[in-house]
Amino acid sequence: MAVGFATTKTEIDARAGDIARGFQKHFDDVATMQGFLQRTANPDLEALGYSPDDVATLKTAFTDLAQLGRIWGGLEPLATAKDFRTFVARLWGVGSF
Repeated sequence: MAVGFATTKTEIDARAGDIARGFQKHFDDVATMQGFLQRTANPDLEALGYSPDDVATLKTAFTDLAQLGRIWGGLEPLATAKDFRTFVARLWGVGSF
């Protein structure tokens, strides 16, 4: 008898489905945030307390995430290898690597 939770097909199926649904939902969330950031002028974000560097990081990170979403959706090919974590990692905080 193993210690901890027993692994079952049902557990694997549920976890896989949850991850896949979460992945899709997050791409939808990225598109929403990217649209907001594109419509919002830098000075408006700075007026909220962001520095110009913060605004650049935020907008660049979501531009990268939006590109990854387009690649995921088959709307855009990736010509060369790219580490999409470069700017997004600045937003992670706890849990970053």
